[in-house]
Amino acid sequence: MHIPSAMTFPTLLTRLDALLQQRRPAYYATLNPPATAAELAAFEAEFGLMLPAELRLWFGWHDGQRGFESFVQNNCLQSLSSAADTMRVNRELLEDGDFVANWWQPGWVPFLENGGGDHVCVDLSGTFTGHAGQVLEHWHDWEARPVLFPDLTAWLTAVVQAYEMAGEGGEELPDESVEEMELEHPAGFPQEFEAG
Repeated sequence: MHIPSAMTFPTLLTRLDALLQQRRPAYYATLNPPATAAELAAFEAEFGLMLPAELRLWFGWHDGQRGFESFVQNNCLQSLSSAADTMRVNRELLEDGDFVANWWQPGWVPFLENGGGDHVCVDLSGTFTGHAGQVLEHWHDWEARPVLFPDLTAWLTAVVQAYEMAGEGGEELPDESVEEMELEHPAGFPQEFEAG
């Protein structure tokens, strides 16, 4: 099923929520309650960031999950507190001079993790491209820093489309099919970059 490109982020979240309830009910039960406005404000204050509306809606939908079952590909939903922990550790290492250029940036907000130290982040500073809000991949032990999508809405469009295509018959999706999902990237993406 093709998703209209003009679909808004809130509409996509509603669609994703319904898909997860229908096709992954056991996984859906592991999702945390939404992050509160106070938690989002405290996060922004600690890191001196202004989260874009889409990212606030994302954490306000479900604030991560319990456990490390895959949400899409080999990534699970990262909670706001887990994102904060990741950002604190990497900020400290960055300030101590332990990283080469663009190993980590203070404007990278992780929202997915694989449980092994790697993350998918919203890049609020537009590293490499100058496009703030892009979605990039951060590896803890590899220099690759691909920009996967131009923004969070494009990423969520691809996720919803992948879920719809994987479960077109309405059946529940096994974990293996979620881990093997391929996300359709917009033209010109992913864009390959490296730290260093």
